[in-house]
Amino acid sequence: MGSTARVKVARGRLVMAWWRVRLGHATAERHLDVLATATDACGWSHLKVYVESPPVLWVFSEEAGDLAVSVTAGRTGGRWVYRVSGAMRYPCDGPQRVAGVLDGVLRDRLGSRSAADSAGARR
Repeated sequence: MGSTARVKVARGRLVMAWWRVRLGHATAERHLDVLATATDACGWSHLKVYVESPPVLWVFSEEAGDLAVSVTAGRTGGRWVYRVSGAMRYPCDGPQRVAGVLDGVLRDRLGSRSAADSAGARR
């Protein structure tokens, strides 16, 4: 195999890797868009940060803008999964279920925050 053939093969692999990353990025954006719609139905606000890799969806409450949960989408073991705050993983085929989980997590954090605020006000 000549040196020009090696360069063409290397360039071909690079192009294939670039397309794989680009298509994966677009698929992750689609999954996060579906989840954003589902969280809207629960009454939460969201911020889409899709410029970076991986794309991130931030879900938060309007009352407490500093309290947010990050969600990414990626392939794990051949399946697309949502990663909530980098720890919890849920399949992308159930965005309503994941929206319910986010609803529970955010309500719990808001509840514990308001309880701590009221305890601090009593002192």
